[in-house]
Amino acid sequence: MQNKTTYLKRLLAIYVAFFVVLIVWLTFTVTPGLQQGMQAGVSMGQDLSAQLQQETPQSSYLLFNCPLYQPDAIMFEVTDSIRQVTAFPSTMTFRITEPAGEHSMWWHAFAAVGGSPWVYWMMVAASLAFLVIIVLMWLIIRSVRHSIREEMPLAKSNVWRLRVIALLTIFSELCNSLCNWMMNHRAAELVADTAYSVNTAFQFNYSTLIMGLLILFAAELTAIGRDLGEEQKLTI
Repeated sequence: MQNKTTYLKRLLAIYVAFFVVLIVWLTFTVTPGLQQGMQAGVSMGQDLSAQLQQETPQSSYLLFNCPLYQPDAIMFEVTDSIRQVTAFPSTMTFRITEPAGEHSMWWHAFAAVGGSPWVYWMMVAASLAFLVIIVLMWLIIRSVRHSIREEMPLAKSNVWRLRVIALLTIFSELCNSLCNWMMNHRAAELVADTAYSVNTAFQFNYSTLIMGLLILFAAELTAIGRDLGEEQKLTI
């Protein structure tokens, strides 16, 4: 194989970059988020347990980052008299406490985000899909490096791995969009009689959809290249 060393160096650079980005992401994004989530979960769990034991049991849940229509301006007082600060909040997070109803404690525990267990499980599904994508990316890079070292054709498994990554990318974004849509609709009902108005349009990140389709295209190119390589070897 010509330029074998060059290919391996490029893949090594991608390998290192992949793990550097992964470590930075885990350190600065996932870990603080998990800590805050655990603290909020423990606090809400204690409140939920206490509220459900009352004579008139109550249930609490959160609605995250609900987008607002034409938000009202908020004026801030500053010490500098020559400066005026005005904020226009674009999203709001709500915490709702309402009568618990006839649902079980487990139902209320899983409904602590979005007011419905469906929101919770879709968020879990999106997170699991992202973890599977990370594992599959690592397996692909490892497999390609092995193929170059041994001067072997690309493994057929890499084709379906890329296809799975593409589908999981789109699936993860769809789950997140559905969660946001459900929470936005719930928030719009709750603030209907106030000065705030929540945008309930279905928001989908089309850049993620394009990325998923590009990965799917790369999978098909990999499959074609592999088949052509095998046919060429058989011809020779």
